Amino acid sequence: MKKISLIAIALSCVLYSCSNEEAGSTDTSTTASMTYETTSAATLPTSISSYVAKNYAGSTISEVNLNSDGSYTVYVNSGATAKGITNINAIFKLNFTAKGLLSSSSSIVPVAISDLQASIVTYINTNYAGATINSAHSESDGSFDVLITTADKVKMKLNFSSTGEFVSALELKANGNHRHQHSERHTRIAIADLASSITTYISTNYPGSKTVAAFSETDGSIDVFVVTADGAKLNLNFTADGTFVSVSTIDPFHLREHTIITAANLPTEITSYITTNYAGATITIGHIEPDGSYEVYIITAANVKLKLNFSATFAFVSEETNSDFGNHTSIPLTDLITAISTYINTNYAGAVINGAHKEKDGTIEVYITTTDAKHLELEFSAAGAFLSVETH
Repeated sequence: MKKISLIAIALSCVLYSCSNEEAGSTDTSTTASMTYETTSAATLPTSISSYVAKNYAGSTISEVNLNSDGSYTVYVNSGATAKGITNINAIFKLNFTAKGLLSSSSSIVPVAISDLQASIVTYINTNYAGATINSAHSESDGSFDVLITTADKVKMKLNFSSTGEFVSALELKANGNHRHQHSERHTRIAIADLASSITTYISTNYPGSKTVAAFSETDGSIDVFVVTADGAKLNLNFTADGTFVSVSTIDPFHLREHTIITAANLPTEITSYITTNYAGATITIGHIEPDGSYEVYIITAANVKLKLNFSATFAFVSEETNSDFGNHTSIPLTDLITAISTYINTNYAGAVINGAHKEKDGTIEVYITTTDAKHLELEFSAAGAFLSVETH
């Protein structure tokens, strides 16, 4: 078998998985029984990130897949001390359940496309006519993963047995695992009004999680936002009758939505903090954000208007004065981080960048107009990692 640089193939895999083409969000004639989305290591439940840190010390998580059934696949490029292995180019594939428990692990070895078994190539040519084979690797059990782009630009990960028989297919969904089209006409659902089948599914599969918001889409499907017990922020999608469909990371479409909460209904941890630290203050209103965090607006005894930010677990995060609300610094377009420009050029080819600014917390917001005349606000981290998109 021909040899390929492990570093090169690892880079290839990362580039492949991070190319979020718009085509990935549309229905195509090529379907898979399950889908997956690529997400960042920061979105992992702490049980998974802690497992990797403990068992693969010094290693780097190169890719995270959140599968539509709630399971995770994590690719780890080993460090010098990972599992006692000195080959810093070793790559491991770790599979975890939705509850964050390790279900299987394997080492992966790049396979030259020209070395793939004839039965695998024949299967792809027959079932995905016109597809391009991007890369492949074998696992320690002898099975193969083959990454392809179909003729209609859908990216898929196909799994074959050690003898070249087709096993399963996963379709990359660039904008999350949902199988419905979002609309601005979604309707908020009171959490108390969710079907028992939905609440039972959540309590069974995500024990200890907190449900923070729910929406009904125009196609009748239901999105429910939860923060799990170990901090993962997830968007669960159900059919109109409450049957689970898929899970995705928090959907950027809804990120700007929030639930109004009165002072009387705020958690006691928050009201106690305000009473202790802002004696005599009046709580005017509060918001629960889709990620479970809280924003609480108060007027102090000295008549100063403040916004207090709390985490989903009610811990105080920050304070903003009235003059700080929406405070930001403009960024010349020529000074945009390369990662941001690259992301826009890749995912919104031909779009016009209208402006950009940096928020007080370091995040960067960029306003663009797409080739089909959509006005979008893209949010990035201070380091240039994509966070969310909002339609204006």
